Amino acid sequence: MRISALKSQRRSKKRLSVFVDGEYAFSLDRETVAQFRLKTGTRVDPKLLEQIVLEEQFRHCRDDAFRLLSYRARSERELRERLDKKGYSPEVVEKVLARLRELGIVDDEKLARDYVEARITVGHKGKFRVKQELLKKGIAPETVRAALQTAPSELEAARMVLEHYLPRYRRLDPQTRLRRLYGLLARRGFSADTIEQVLRQYRQDTSQNLLT
Repeated sequence: MRISALKSQRRSKKRLSVFVDGEYAFSLDRETVAQFRLKTGTRVDPKLLEQIVLEEQFRHCRDDAFRLLSYRARSERELRERLDKKGYSPEVVEKVLARLRELGIVDDEKLARDYVEARITVGHKGKFRVKQELLKKGIAPETVRAALQTAPSELEAARMVLEHYLPRYRRLDPQTRLRRLYGLLARRGFSADTIEQVLRQYRQDTSQNLLT
């Protein structure tokens, strides 16, 4: 088997149509053609052709992965699912993910730690809510647990949520106000212990203000 022709494509000058023994076989990027030093007359066999096609798919899959990661950090499972939907073979996807792990570009442990810190300190969410969000992203449970162990205290985040929303509930009677605040903090994923501690401090502060 020999490559009988390499012809530029009309739609993309970056790609070449490859003909083997006089018949169209597939198209390749010029980069792949150069990598394998392909030219008219080059001898090929089925094994080499398969290797060439896989390398081409790997390059496209890798480029798509970089494009997806340029928008936001993604977990390994999120990235795998998106690449699967684009039609890449499992073999190619796993090869790309392995390369990204090797480069440190895909790192579920770091992603989990950064996500926990951002969601609690900036997003003012509770640990339970953050845990569910990470599990939904496909982060392994043990990785999520480890990240939450290094998380900042959610107590301060709960206080900030309370202070932000408290003016909306000022006109409610005390019992209704506390019930609404409890529900608000619970929906944001704060633990019952944290909520009770924050509301207890709020009641104490309110009582002191009434006495002064």
